[in-house]
Amino acid sequence: MTIKLSRSSKNAEFRSQNALLLAVLESMPQGIAVFDQQLHLQVCNQGFFEALHLPPDDAVDGTRLSDLTRLVSQQQGQWINQSAEQFHRLEAAAQDFIAFSCELIQSSGRVYRVNGRPLVMDGQLAGYVITYADISERRAIQEREQLAQTVFAHTPGGIIVTDDAQRIISANPATSLMSGYSTEEIVGQTIFSLVAADSSLTPTAFEQAIKESGTWNGEINIMRKTGESLAAEIRVNRIDDLNASQSSHYIWILADITERKVAEARMRHIAQSDSLTGLPNRLALQLRLALTLPEARRHEWQVAIMFIDLDRFKNINDTLGHPVGDELLREVASRLSLVVRETDFVARLGGDEFVIVLPAITNPADAATVANKIIGALSSPIVADGHELHTSPSIGISIFPDDGSDGDTVLKNADTAMYHAKSAGRNNYQFYAGEMNKTASERLDIERKLRHAISRNELSLCYQPQFSAVGSQPTGVEALVRWHHPTDGMISPMRFIPIAEETGLIVEIGEWVLRTACHEMRNWIEAGLEPIRVAVNISARQLRRRDFCEVVAGCLAESGLPSELLELEITESAVMENPKEAISILESIGRMGVTLAIDDFGTGYSSLAYLKLFPIDHLKIDRSFVADIEFDLNDRAIAFGTIALAHSLGLNVIAEGVETEDQLDLLRSNGCDEVQGYLFSKPLTSSAAFAFLHARATAG
Repeated sequence: MTIKLSRSSKNAEFRSQNALLLAVLESMPQGIAVFDQQLHLQVCNQGFFEALHLPPDDAVDGTRLSDLTRLVSQQQGQWINQSAEQFHRLEAAAQDFIAFSCELIQSSGRVYRVNGRPLVMDGQLAGYVITYADISERRAIQEREQLAQTVFAHTPGGIIVTDDAQRIISANPATSLMSGYSTEEIVGQTIFSLVAADSSLTPTAFEQAIKESGTWNGEINIMRKTGESLAAEIRVNRIDDLNASQSSHYIWILADITERKVAEARMRHIAQSDSLTGLPNRLALQLRLALTLPEARRHEWQVAIMFIDLDRFKNINDTLGHPVGDELLREVASRLSLVVRETDFVARLGGDEFVIVLPAITNPADAATVANKIIGALSSPIVADGHELHTSPSIGISIFPDDGSDGDTVLKNADTAMYHAKSAGRNNYQFYAGEMNKTASERLDIERKLRHAISRNELSLCYQPQFSAVGSQPTGVEALVRWHHPTDGMISPMRFIPIAEETGLIVEIGEWVLRTACHEMRNWIEAGLEPIRVAVNISARQLRRRDFCEVVAGCLAESGLPSELLELEITESAVMENPKEAISILESIGRMGVTLAIDDFGTGYSSLAYLKLFPIDHLKIDRSFVADIEFDLNDRAIAFGTIALAHSLGLNVIAEGVETEDQLDLLRSNGCDEVQGYLFSKPLTSSAAFAFLHARATAG
């Protein structure tokens, strides 16, 4: 039953009017209940029962409002938000016939707006009317709108709504904070009025992109009211109105990424900068070449790549320590930066290697001019931590596109030319030539194979006997390393020793030679050979190592060879790299009982003031002076002068490379103590050397 009628309504006319009224009430969306002056229910519609969750039979005609309140109160599980209290307040208002409004929320989530009003007829109080309007959807819409407004107002990112012509309709407070403009100042303006002139986003490009997908995102610069630009990440979505007559709107979401950009720039700087000198590093160089070379190709420019390596830096770094070496590198970086143009690019690859890129040069002579400036800039001393240091550059130059079509190739070829500059005497520059590549490839191949030579037992020792110049009796042997590669065969020491020196492999090879020579000499003596001296060549790199004395002592202890039977041959250039330190090391070696010789004497530069301080036992005359001693008076004078100098210092003299009787006679007649060379014996394998020496001793 949806309508309750008072039984007092008897006459037909009244019933007809009542039916009409009830039909109207039934058609209304609200729940309606009408009470008389005693607050008895007179009429209600179906909405009333639905609103109060009452079965229709519970609300009979004449039911008092207080009874209905009690029924509702008994249904507390159906209501929230203190609904029972609100019903009692409604009842109290009805009793006083005053207006009352409240909201009731069902546990299902539906919301009703309840309004109570006195019913007046013909100016007289006739009762009380209560309506129950379901406002759930309207409330949900309001809440969504309120939430949207809250989000719009409090979102830290900028939100801009534009129309189809990209005119700004509204903007949130964050947009004002980002741009410096108030909302009133930008509403009505096109969104592109906020885009910086240098931005890649143009109206045409935007329209094309948004037309295809309905969205756009990217990074642009926003022009602030102060004139400064602000980096922003932008995302745009088109909102199409379902009503075809309405144009689309666009939502622009702006995020300030200034701090992120600063952080990214800082990280790029860290990633692309050398921490020691502040110059760009290898990564930055690669990126620069990737930009410069394609541009040069388009404009048909030439680009010079200069690969610079500092001469003698390794010696400075090892001798005086890394802090001094670092200070030297910083000063070199500063000087290099001063001799180039602003458009040129200076980078440090690591260690003592630098690269300069000269874009858009007219011809290779421009690179030669810069190279000469670099040589001049580094010619003056560098003071580091109280030390006056001298270094010079070896410079290799390659030209793009003649010497390579890409960055890796031109850089590699400049590196190859740099090695050619080193072999040409250092402190000079060399342009890349095709034949250098072959030489460099061969060098790399030897280096690669040499790294495995010891572990694969490819090295061996030969021994060249040394004799007394007077009686021609054996006095010792010089140990000479040989390399037999399984596929390449015998590789000359002239080819692999310089590479071993440059790469540092000479330290491992030299230690192997020293240990092997000590063991084999000990084996010879145990096999019956009269004890003689074994001479081992020591490289400058070995001599610079702090553990060198310990290595020598260890080899003697392992082999059991008496220390007086070991002689170390050191070139004069090696000891003159740092004479004071060399004296200390040689004195330590001498205290072990090991004898010392200066090898290749006369081929380098030495100071007699230091020479007399070196605790050495022998001087060796280089074979280059002995070879022409019969015919070249200058070589003869040098050889004889060396003998006289050595004897004045109490040293013995050994001449190497003696191949003729005339050479022997000249040396012997001028007091040379010992000789070695093909006149007596070529270098022999270990077993052949033992047999040769044993036979000479037996024959004697």
